[in-house]
Amino acid sequence: MTRQPLRVAFAGLAHSHPAADAANVTVSGGRVVAVFDEDARAAADFAERFGGVATLSLGALAEESPDLIIATPRPDEAARVVRALAAIDAPVFVNKVVAATADQLADWTDAVQGLRVGTSSVLRFAPALAALRDELLGAEILSVRLRVQHDAAGFRTAERLWQDDPELGGGILVTVGVHAWEILDVLRPGARILSGTGWVRCGAGSSYSEDAAGIDAVIDAGGTVVRVQLSVTGVPGPDAYGVEVVTSDGIRSLELDTTDANESLGFRGLVAALCEASAEGRVVAPWATARAVVENTVHAAQIARRTAGPGPDETWGSGEVPDAACDREAARPTAAAMPHEG
Repeated sequence: MTRQPLRVAFAGLAHSHPAADAANVTVSGGRVVAVFDEDARAAADFAERFGGVATLSLGALAEESPDLIIATPRPDEAARVVRALAAIDAPVFVNKVVAATADQLADWTDAVQGLRVGTSSVLRFAPALAALRDELLGAEILSVRLRVQHDAAGFRTAERLWQDDPELGGGILVTVGVHAWEILDVLRPGARILSGTGWVRCGAGSSYSEDAAGIDAVIDAGGTVVRVQLSVTGVPGPDAYGVEVVTSDGIRSLELDTTDANESLGFRGLVAALCEASAEGRVVAPWATARAVVENTVHAAQIARRTAGPGPDETWGSGEVPDAACDREAARPTAAAMPHEG
């Protein structure tokens, strides 16, 4: 049994989630004991705000004997970070996104073999979504419609533009789209894309990843074929995460409340689950169960953008060719030009 209070270290501060996680760790009675980020100033500020020491390397986190490591690297760095943490005797939870491309996914999959590593979107721990899952137990699902919206303005600042790059952070289809595939996995664990078509659109003159995208997919949900429609947007306005499930008994709909994101979107629930599991030496959302979400996210982005064909054992359909395709090359930054968010 792990000693109390739970000792938590943070590895990487690539986006905003570590701050929410650290606050919830403290409220739950845990202690932040260490933090590392390649931006030493960001790590020092984080340590000053939440406690613990700012270390000079990932390996040095071990010196603080953490019971749990919460990692938040960029997707193009996620596999390297997990490998560097492998020698530390503690479960590792990696905030989304862990892979944005097929190459990153392959590298990540290789890196996590045999390790206590988990990953998920916070929406997995949204209370209302868990209630809908329970309501649908035993139901015959005929189709699912998903809608996820998150204002992309925060991804398009100089410090975080890597998140909007399809080759680095994944763009809207991955950074926002992962939430939709997490919702689906909560309702039908392990569901996987069999085939699909898709599209992307950008506003006039935009050179970002995409402002809106859609997927029409056929999925295998435990041996049952289900049609799934997905809308992913990054336009200005409030966040929205919704699902409509058509069953043989009727339609069930859910729109997650975003007014108290910490509770209703699952941030608090995630940390509660992490603390409980870590006290028993377990990891939340282990790769064996999280894999379908990440693979569906990457594959759906490929379908919509038509940037890659199917893998050797897959039967994806061709994506629709948009009338106004997004010109990504004009704004795509280099890795060196994109520092971590503080």
